[in-house]
Order: sequence, then C-alpha cells, then structure tokens
Amino acid sequence: MSTNNEMKNSIPNDQTHTPSFPLEIIIEILSRLPVKSLLKFKSVSKSWLSLISSTHFSKSHLNISSRNNKLSHKNLLLLSMYLPHTLYSCTLYSTLHEKSNLCVNKLNFPWNPSNIIAGVSLCNGLFLICIGMYNNNLYLWNPSTRKNKILPFSSCTKYPRCDVTYGFGYDESNHDFKVVEVFGVYGVHYVYGANIKIYGLRSNSWKNMKKYSNALFSSDSGVFLNKCVHWAVAHNDGSCIYWDIVSLNLENEKFGSLALPSFGGFDGSRLLGDSCDFELGTMNWSLGKLGDFLCLFCDYYKVKLDVWIMKEYNAEGCWMKSVSLPYVKGVGPCISPLWISDISGEVLLHDGTRVMVYDSRNDEYKRVEICEMNGDDGVGAATVYAESLVSPYLDSVR
Repeated sequence: MSTNNEMKNSIPNDQTHTPSFPLEIIIEILSRLPVKSLLKFKSVSKSWLSLISSTHFSKSHLNISSRNNKLSHKNLLLLSMYLPHTLYSCTLYSTLHEKSNLCVNKLNFPWNPSNIIAGVSLCNGLFLICIGMYNNNLYLWNPSTRKNKILPFSSCTKYPRCDVTYGFGYDESNHDFKVVEVFGVYGVHYVYGANIKIYGLRSNSWKNMKKYSNALFSSDSGVFLNKCVHWAVAHNDGSCIYWDIVSLNLENEKFGSLALPSFGGFDGSRLLGDSCDFELGTMNWSLGKLGDFLCLFCDYYKVKLDVWIMKEYNAEGCWMKSVSLPYVKGVGPCISPLWISDISGEVLLHDGTRVMVYDSRNDEYKRVEICEMNGDDGVGAATVYAESLVSPYLDSVR
C-alpha cells in the first residue's frame, strides 16, 4: 500500500500548507470518500488536485475501497438485455436492502449502444469491454471516472470455426495492465490448440506467445486473481479429454494449472456441446470470482447450483462448497452468483434476465425490482465492482 509520505511527495512544496488539518489527516479522510466526491474535490486547490491525481493516492483509495466490508463501497453494473444497450449502476448496499423499486444511475459510455457487447473483464475498477461479434474492438473503461481508451487491433488471423476469448489483469511488478487474447481453432472431435497474444498498456502494443497446444479454452472471459488470469480448459492428449483450470501469470507470462475439486456428477471426458448437456441433472461448470476468492459454479441442469470457493490459492484441499442454490420454477437456467453475504446468508445472483436474491435461511428467491429496467428491457448481464480512480492511460507514467 502507498504510504502517506509517498503521497505527500507528489504534492508541490508550496501547496502543502493547510491551516485546519495536518496533511496526513486529509489523506486519510479523502482515501475513504467515493470517486464522485473526489472528482469534485480536485477543484478545491492545486494541492488537492495533485494529491487526488497521483498514482499513490489512487492505489491507496482502491485498496481501501476493495477491502472495505461495507456494501456501500461496492457497485453493481447492469447491462440491458436488448439493443440498443443501456448501462446502469447502483450500490451493492441498495441492491440488497432495497429490493423493491431500486433506483439506478444511467451511465454514459464511449461506444455505439447499437453494437453487441461480446465480453467483459474487470480489474482494479477498470473494465475491458469487447464490442462487436467479428471486429472485436476493445475498450478499457472506468465507469467511475468515465475515462476510456480504445486498444489497437491485435491483427489476429482469421480461421473458420474459431473462438476468441480475453483475459485482463494487472502486472504489479511492472505497473502495467495486460490483456490476453486467446484465439482457438477446433474441430468436432479434436482440440487443436490456441494462439496467444498479450497486450501491454505501457507499450500500447501486442506481442505473440508460444501456441498452447491440444487444448480448448472456455469462451468465458478469463478470471484475474493472485497475479494470474484463469480459464476453464479442456485438454486432448490423443486418447481422452480432461478438464482443469489453466492460469497465466502476468508478471513472468508463464502458464500453470490448478486442480478441480472432487465433485460428483461430472464426466470429464465429455465433449463440449454434447447432447446430454441439456438432460436433467447433468453438471456443467464455469469459473468465477467472489470477493477475493476463485470460485466454481457447478450447474446441475434444472436441479441445483453449487458454489465452490478456493479458500487458499492452489493449496491442497483448498476447495470448499460454500452454498447450494436449489432450482425452483421461474428462476432462469443460467444462474450466476454475484455476491455472497457472510452475515445474512443472502446470495445476490443474475439468472439470465433478472437480478435476484436467494435467502438461504428461508430458502426463497426474491426478485430485485429495478425502476428503469422493468417490463421487456431485462437485465442481460450484471457484475459487482469496486469504485476506483485508476486510469486506462497510466497517467503517472506519461
């Protein structure tokens, strides 16, 4: 974490005098305020402008915002289901405590709302947004400060029957945000591998990595945690297909793997798209993140959804089943948990069209009624994020 001395050094010497409070107290107070207030306070004085604009302050503010257990420090981002897209935000606190007539704020964004959002990744309050199904225009966007940057085209080679997925994270050792493009080509029965490219925000350029052979990466966006981006991956060694979690360390850019928990009802040799995927009780899983933990969402089709949490990163016996959500009529088939409360036992989730809360104590679901998203304009996607001042331009470097 940044120290107060480092932040003090970022302020001009002739601007540090404050008649009422010591600078250390001012820094402590400002570090705990919402981004909206801090953007206004930049105009108070040159010293506050220098302080709030500094990298050290943005890191300290993000650290406090991310680790604060108060739900008011977390926001919920909501995407309308149909084109043209609309984005809304609200605090996580209001979502869980005001389940009726929830008021949200409409967000402005830099891309054409008539374009399809094909993928979203999140790191340090910055979103990597993929726009368009074929051109794959990539944006870095901070919804709290409204700053954005469009990334250069990766010039990925076009093949028939291909999948492109992305990962996004922060390389702290080099103070650099990195985007990973996984470009896979596959057939019906065989997995051919994936071409990997990495974009560095500091260099504003892409570079090729060695091809990852005999594997098919999940089409879901990679999950960033513990310096690594993670994907669910199916491997083909010529005799069988098996699954695990593949990680890419953004600091040394080396691949690793994580073992899956021992859960029943999963046939690791099944091919993707097998017809039995839609039989009652058949289990499919996806990778996610809840708070500071890597998670598995194990969906037993129209029966239940188990949430597994990796309590200690990549340690033996680290997987623990956190909660089991029952299937009830009226709840959509694509359940994605967004937040689990350690206190109330409530689970905030998105079921494909709506935001809902599952009360584990009373074993019941309640829909979150959103004023601006009622009727036919359902919730197409939802994610929880912490507000930040982090810039998509690495301002301090420039």
